[in-house]
Amino acid sequence: KKKAEAKLPGVNSISIEDEVELDARTSKKERKQEKKTGKDDHLVEENYRPIPDGEFELVPLGEDPTKGAKIGADLPDFVKRQLKACLRENAELFAWSAAEMPGIDPEVACHQLTIDPRASAVVQRRRKQSPEKAEAARKTVKDLLEANFIAEAQYTTWLSNVVLVKKSNGKWRMCVDYTDLNRACPKDAYPLPNIDKLVDNSSGFKLLSFMDAYSGYNQIKMAEIDKKKTAFMTETGNYYYNVMPFGLKNAGATYQRMMNKVFHNEIGDMLEVYMDDMIVKSEEEIDHTIHLKRVFDQARKFNM
Repeated sequence: KKKAEAKLPGVNSISIEDEVELDARTSKKERKQEKKTGKDDHLVEENYRPIPDGEFELVPLGEDPTKGAKIGADLPDFVKRQLKACLRENAELFAWSAAEMPGIDPEVACHQLTIDPRASAVVQRRRKQSPEKAEAARKTVKDLLEANFIAEAQYTTWLSNVVLVKKSNGKWRMCVDYTDLNRACPKDAYPLPNIDKLVDNSSGFKLLSFMDAYSGYNQIKMAEIDKKKTAFMTETGNYYYNVMPFGLKNAGATYQRMMNKVFHNEIGDMLEVYMDDMIVKSEEEIDHTIHLKRVFDQARKFNM
């Protein structure tokens, strides 16, 4: 049932029952988004990567002994010496915080939204957050501002809600519900690698090195014209992304295109790439540091 209410000319009124119904729909949508994001987060957290057999040795890459790369403890001594020397020579390529991440030159890669001109901008209805979630969002925003990943937004035409998802370690992860923005963007059909083929291409090699890019998507800048369209709302204000955030449609295609451009001479030979995950492979142990150095040189050249 709906309550009968008087209406002012040109103004749509909303009853208490209507408000309850809208809140219920919003809560249901938010729970659905949290559930979906939670699944994605679990995949990111666990990553479902096989753990190689054997023990590992940590190679410190700076003054902090806890920050380093792991190598197999059962590798031949000469291989371990070569790997340690190679890693230490390229220690500046390893990032432990956003401050150590210079970012990719926009001339090499830049994310554009290409919104359908027929689409209307959407300002989502603000969703309520618990005090715990609001505090987690505040802390995340503070970190993103310090990293210059986001900036304060004013007069935005697109505005999305944030969704807080609890990770397996008990901490909160802040995502943005870009459902409406993504719906307005056509799909980028850039081909992603076939995972089965990548596995086949990496089998039979004596040495494999696995690495992934630190905050990979955030290393790519947003196109200047599209930055404010990534705006999201929190209790402390509205903000937009300077860098490509997770959750945007076609972000994966943009990242894969960049990786193929940066490592086009190495992929299929000594390197396999699936977005921000890389495998350096060598048929002979003596060649592995040569292959690693070549990949590191390319990463350095493009500020990865």
